Amino acid sequence: MVRLIVLLISACLVTAVASAQRADDILLRAGTFVRETAQRLSGVVADELYEQQLFASFVDSRLSPRIARRAMRSEALFMWLPAASQWVFVRNVLAVDDRPVPDSGDRLDRLFNSGVDAAAYLRQLQEENARFDIGPVTRTFGDPTFALRFLDAPSQARFAFDRAGTERVGGVRAMRFAYHERRRPFVIHVDGMNAQSSGTMWIDPVDGVVLRTTLHVTRPSGRGTLASVTVDFQKDPRLEAWVPNLMSEEYNAGGGQVTRAKTSYANFRRFATSVRVVDPDAVRQAEPR
Repeated sequence: MVRLIVLLISACLVTAVASAQRADDILLRAGTFVRETAQRLSGVVADELYEQQLFASFVDSRLSPRIARRAMRSEALFMWLPAASQWVFVRNVLAVDDRPVPDSGDRLDRLFNSGVDAAAYLRQLQEENARFDIGPVTRTFGDPTFALRFLDAPSQARFAFDRAGTERVGGVRAMRFAYHERRRPFVIHVDGMNAQSSGTMWIDPVDGVVLRTTLHVTRPSGRGTLASVTVDFQKDPRLEAWVPNLMSEEYNAGGGQVTRAKTSYANFRRFATSVRVVDPDAVRQAEPR
């Protein structure tokens, strides 16, 4: 009997070790996939349709009156800053509720102008276009690729990843990984304070392709969920790259109001293959002293 128990314990240990190794292998492949995707999407622009609705209460939007609605048509630009090893996502809003935004047509073209600090200009565009968002929650992580960055190899150590079963996504049997941020300072800050990130990744265990992500942002001091973002990805046949397809968001204000948004992406194309974006802060750090 004792020998049988020992054998059973040994078998369980071997299985647990093999399972952990397999999970680590999947996350390693996912990290490689994320880095390759970042580089393939750099300089790519897509058409974005973005609809936001603001409700008086998050309890039940079917019963709660809708306060406001906004529909935006935008260009979505994806960039990779090699000097800073950082992704940049910029939403250039072209029209709001079918009304054209003045001076929006050539905003991205100015990246080619000589003398333009491209990285600073992209950050300026991010701030300018955020003014069209409705609801009391100010946000900058309404970016379909935001959660992917957590799987980048240098970032994985900040998070704990736990297997959470399997689920079919787009016909693929994906491995689910629940994750939570475990190291301060956290990636996201709200009102100058740390806000913890958690969620789930749906990953093809064969090649590490990320099929779906969810991101939950917890308010500082654990005061409930501030935001939830879910993104589905699909392979674009023209780019031969995986791209965001649909994104849904929910933002809960402290006063009870909730903003819900739906976004779709289409017509991915190469915007600029020759523009070189340099982060001046990274350049200064690399300069000899």
